[in-house]
Amino acid sequence: MSVEELTQDGADAEEQPPPRTRVCRICSVEINAASARCPYCGARQFKHQPILGWRGALVCLIVAAAAVFVTRAVEGSGRTTFAPYLGANLALLLPPGYETLNATSQHGTAAASFAQAGNVSNSELVVATVAASGTPHSRMEGLERTLAHTPGVVRGALFRVVFPGGLVAYEVPYTEDRVDYAVFAFDACGGAIGVRVTISATRASTLDALSLVLPQNAQPRCDGPAFSNRDRGDTSVPLAPR
Repeated sequence: MSVEELTQDGADAEEQPPPRTRVCRICSVEINAASARCPYCGARQFKHQPILGWRGALVCLIVAAAAVFVTRAVEGSGRTTFAPYLGANLALLLPPGYETLNATSQHGTAAASFAQAGNVSNSELVVATVAASGTPHSRMEGLERTLAHTPGVVRGALFRVVFPGGLVAYEVPYTEDRVDYAVFAFDACGGAIGVRVTISATRASTLDALSLVLPQNAQPRCDGPAFSNRDRGDTSVPLAPR
């Protein structure tokens, strides 16, 4: 071995840092930090366990499942599509699963009534009347007085509501037999037809969600046969002008 090699080896030895040490967790003797077992007592220095353990893994699974459930619920509500209903006299939107109750009315009034299959407490009723008496505000005041004398009814205050697009309506909420109701009144067709929309639901949150969509989308067809001088039984025979 040459002198040059000896010198190089000596320099390398001087540059190498001393080995790191740690205290044994059992006998408290200082040992090499990289040792898996203590050379004196033989105790294992590192426990090979999952990072979270079975309890942590279970918590993560529960949290993940809850997150998936909430995400699907939110996405599902975001994708909720209302079915359009277009009758001869009324155009409106229906929540999923609602079926017609085949409402009837006399000439001059058009009615459409729907309820959720299997739960008639979730319902939608639209009534449109030619030359309805009073104003939407006065008609809702009359409803308030009626509800005030109805046993078992808890009514809310009268509200003025402005829907997107400028439609002004008046609302009266109330509760009866554990079912929440919201009644809206407004005029359509240049004020010629008065409209009342009644929505009910067994959950207040459901009622609030439906109230944001259904009332302003319930509109009478101004030239519908129920509102014209045309005979409802035979549309080819016109009636005399009013």
